[in-house]
Amino acid sequence: MMALLSGNSRLLLTIDERGGWEQLYYPHPGLQRQLHSARLGLYDTDTEEIAWVDREGAPPAEMGYIEDSNAARVVTERQGLEVTVDSMVHPELDLVIRRIELDNPGRAPREMRVFHYQTFDMAQRLYQDTAYWDDERGVITHYNRGSFFQLVGQPGFDGFTCGEHTLRGLEGSYVDAEDGELEANPITHGAADSIVQWNLEVPPGEARDVHLLGLAGRSREDVHELYDRVTGRPAELFTRETVGYWNHWVENRRVEPTSKLSTDAREVYRRSLYVLNDCQSEDGAIIASPDSRTLKWGGDTYCYCWWRDGALISRALGEVGLHRDAIAFLRFAAKCQEPEGYFQHRHYPDGSVGSTWHPPPFLQIDQTASVINAVRHYYRCSGVLDELPPCWELVRRAADFLMAFVDEDGLPEPSWDLWEERESVNTYSVATAIQGLRSAAEIGQALAKRTEYWETAADRMEEIALDELWNPDRGTFYKSVRPEDETVDASSLLALLTGLVNPEDRRFETVVDTVEDVLWVEPTGGIARYEGDDYYGHENAWIICTLWLARCHLQLGNDDRCRELIEWVTSQASPTGLLPEQVDRRTGQHTSVTPLVWSHSTFLETVNAYTWHREDPQMLAQPAASEPLAGETQVR
Repeated sequence: MMALLSGNSRLLLTIDERGGWEQLYYPHPGLQRQLHSARLGLYDTDTEEIAWVDREGAPPAEMGYIEDSNAARVVTERQGLEVTVDSMVHPELDLVIRRIELDNPGRAPREMRVFHYQTFDMAQRLYQDTAYWDDERGVITHYNRGSFFQLVGQPGFDGFTCGEHTLRGLEGSYVDAEDGELEANPITHGAADSIVQWNLEVPPGEARDVHLLGLAGRSREDVHELYDRVTGRPAELFTRETVGYWNHWVENRRVEPTSKLSTDAREVYRRSLYVLNDCQSEDGAIIASPDSRTLKWGGDTYCYCWWRDGALISRALGEVGLHRDAIAFLRFAAKCQEPEGYFQHRHYPDGSVGSTWHPPPFLQIDQTASVINAVRHYYRCSGVLDELPPCWELVRRAADFLMAFVDEDGLPEPSWDLWEERESVNTYSVATAIQGLRSAAEIGQALAKRTEYWETAADRMEEIALDELWNPDRGTFYKSVRPEDETVDASSLLALLTGLVNPEDRRFETVVDTVEDVLWVEPTGGIARYEGDDYYGHENAWIICTLWLARCHLQLGNDDRCRELIEWVTSQASPTGLLPEQVDRRTGQHTSVTPLVWSHSTFLETVNAYTWHREDPQMLAQPAASEPLAGETQVR
């Protein structure tokens, strides 16, 4: 399972629970997956034994981050040595840094050989790779089409070899290290791999380290240029730059969680900031999760930009002062919008259309509305009017589509629901469409456009929705009409948070009570998506659904219950602060993907709301450009 992440909006490195490098994405988080496997070996010249540090033996004694940064640290014990492995992506350069330190607690010196093995899925292809030794620079370079990775050692490598793996029944060049010597084969192609070696003497009571620098580029010229930038500078400098940058970055976020929450909750909050940062591409795409385990179980991954997820995540970006990232998402959305004004199911991080199981027109109506709402939220949080004109065409086309995509009764036509399982007139989808039309009208007013017809359409749709979607027999909204479905669904809570009914309306509290009573999961706790849900288990607890309940309780004035639910979510985080999509009701273990970026953004929004002691889902108070929202703190 994924345990640690480090990225810079182009490169994203993930680390598994044993401390091994798991995935390396470039040039976008989530696209393309470049790494097939890697392993770190320690060879003792006295015993002539090798230990693969991140593949065998006891699990790490410590896993976490250096000084609350985005630089990962894993500490373990092998061959009688304490082994510390730091892995990080430089915030500016397309540079992956791995520092390997051996600490000798014994009384005798140790002669060790450190091996680092790697095989790439260059450009997400397992074959047609080349790996070669560059004798002039003393480096290994892997490439395939437009993906190049160059491996640099500090100090320089004492040994190397290039080989093959997998396709011809070969295990991989790492077996060459098991006798402590590498063959120095200078080049290979096909399913290419490589391994490098350092010879290290570790005196008693002292520590010694080596650094592996991975340089990424789209051409040989790119990696050579980066090589020239890093050569002659100590690797420790890049480590200090990385840790120092992220320390300052996280301290300059807008919101500091209230001390009424536990230390663990505040730590998950800060880690959530990093997760959002790591999973957004520099051109604005936000992937749902970098975890690719679902390839095995479901045949696909969450490495796509969903417009609902991205829009809701961008709200959290705006609330914590990451306005540049929020507007980058909206610009990316504008590039991907269909000419008719709607958004298809999901896109790859480079903007190409992603895979889908929906038939044409591949439509979830709430996704289109969510993007409009994200534009309004951006303006509400930033107060920057200058960014609205470039978003106007996106908003206008989307809102016009929402107005046109209605049946003769005035409700939206059936489309796929937010759970992507049924084509229907879903309550949450309708509520989001109403909110989207109102958001468009407000944006238009800010730009002196005539948009009253959108407000009128929203009023009419709301009137019809409240009449047709309320189910008095179950004390909640129908999951859907056309077809009618009385299933209690947690997305009714999210419909409340769009402003479908206000907290003073008796139906608000009735929905909250019904959902909590019917969907509370025993024995783990938390809220299930809906009655009978069987996605990765029967009625598992979902992080986002539980946080929706927390926010609804806050709107009802139930601060204590809100805090309890925030702390429950905190307790479900991994030891390194990552939140899953869902928690298995039988085992309490994470299932599906970890992290789910939507879980982290919803955690941020919920903690923000609790910290401010208010909740305003319709964002009715517009701040001045130079002022934060009421109750927020200024950027430090």
